[in-house]
Amino acid sequence: MAGLPTVEAPCALCGGDRAEAMWTTPDRAFAVPGTYTVARCHDCGFLYQRPRVRDDRLADCYPDHYPRHQEPSPRVPFTGSPARIRAVRWALARGLGYASLRDDRAGPLTRLRARRLLSRLRWSCPPWTGSGRYLDVGCGSGGALGVARALGWQVAGIETDEAAAAKARRFTDDLYVGDVLDAPFAPARFDVVTALHVLEHLAHPVAALRRMLDWVAPGGLLIVEVPNAGGLGARLFGGAWSGLELPRHLSHFTPRTLARAVEQAGGRVVWCLHQAKPRYYLRSWSNCLRDRGLGGLARLSEVRPVYGVLKLLLELGLPLVSRAGRGEVIRIGAVPARSAAQATC
Repeated sequence: MAGLPTVEAPCALCGGDRAEAMWTTPDRAFAVPGTYTVARCHDCGFLYQRPRVRDDRLADCYPDHYPRHQEPSPRVPFTGSPARIRAVRWALARGLGYASLRDDRAGPLTRLRARRLLSRLRWSCPPWTGSGRYLDVGCGSGGALGVARALGWQVAGIETDEAAAAKARRFTDDLYVGDVLDAPFAPARFDVVTALHVLEHLAHPVAALRRMLDWVAPGGLLIVEVPNAGGLGARLFGGAWSGLELPRHLSHFTPRTLARAVEQAGGRVVWCLHQAKPRYYLRSWSNCLRDRGLGGLARLSEVRPVYGVLKLLLELGLPLVSRAGRGEVIRIGAVPARSAAQATC
């Protein structure tokens, strides 16, 4: 079937016009018609969709049942037993700056459990900064907004999809529906700005980063999370890598190219985290098997008992992948250059 209308566009990172096609795939997730190609820029090595879907047709890449636009399921940290909640409060207070949650009466078992919880909480809870003003760019139906509000933040959001934005309004009325480049928020208004799995969807990522950095108050932080095109999964699976998600992903970042994009936007990366979850590899594995005509074996690997065993085996080794800096997802903290510390990514 004919695909969506596309346009030839230069590299979004360096503006170069010379690129080599790397992978061409259909939409594996939602069956948007057509096939789409990822190319590598000859000048800077950036990976991007070329030709890419035309700006006026980007909305057609997202079906009505796109998961991020559905009812939110905020992973609010204060759930579970009283003992777990005490450990969460201690972890947030000591590890993420939530001083108001500190309880010096916490015993050694609570503190030990808190240390085990902290790495997971870092991925779902923004670190407390300033006076607690939070903006989520590309907030979808509001999952991250719900978590931040539960933690005491004053929350605001930006979302292009009107139906998803309507769901997000359960968490805040301070919500702009439209393009990030047109959002009317004042400079230096927010202590933390997040863009979680958003930048790879944007036609002009450097311009979007510049806008986000402009909203960060002195001492504040921009947090960006994207799939890692420099990770182990992309290296192993190539065109079957689940992180490609064509045609919705227009850009494919590595830690190096993401840091360069931040620098071009007027910021500096001050920390970088990696995450590797079994489901990313198992999706890529299924794609790889189907590409080789082994659909039956792919379906077998997706049967719950088999999937569970494979997931367990991967969980044993994936922490090493993250520690080696080859995770499937990267999350960076960045600050405007005017207040940047030494980069550590």
